[in-house]
Amino acid sequence: MSWSLFVIPLHGLSRNGMSEWIASARFVRGRPDRVPEALPLPSVIEVLNALRSSGCHGTNWFEIVGEEAGSRLPECPNPGTCASTGGLDLGEVSVYTAGRASSLPPVPADAVVETVTFRKPNGVAALSAACALASVGGPQLVFDETATEALVVWPGDGVGKLGDDWPW
Repeated sequence: MSWSLFVIPLHGLSRNGMSEWIASARFVRGRPDRVPEALPLPSVIEVLNALRSSGCHGTNWFEIVGEEAGSRLPECPNPGTCASTGGLDLGEVSVYTAGRASSLPPVPADAVVETVTFRKPNGVAALSAACALASVGGPQLVFDETATEALVVWPGDGVGKLGDDWPW
């Protein structure tokens, strides 16, 4: 089965129609009474650094203009046993920068990221990644493509704190 998780800054709920759409989701935890003010968005490089620092790896479904060595996420070292051995595979990772509806063509390293998606991720890896993204971009809203599940990850939240509430 193919499935995806989307991670956006929580202030993204103020986008046209987003609040109404996500209101139908079953929130597991962290839903605020009001949408917080927008914080500066992290750059592509800041997002990748956060994902790498969380120990995650995945298949890069994007390119960076003039890529520097080490700018990509490492690929999964052993896809056959990764999930069963506690590996943090994010699956196929895409970054959507401000003003673009696609992760292609190549993006500048300093472009700001509005959305990160993971297609077929390991659940613990996606949780680790969401926590890392909250540390560089403020509170993050995580939801699946069905919008039946959603969870807010706040800066300082960790895998241990959220593990029991994480629906994926």
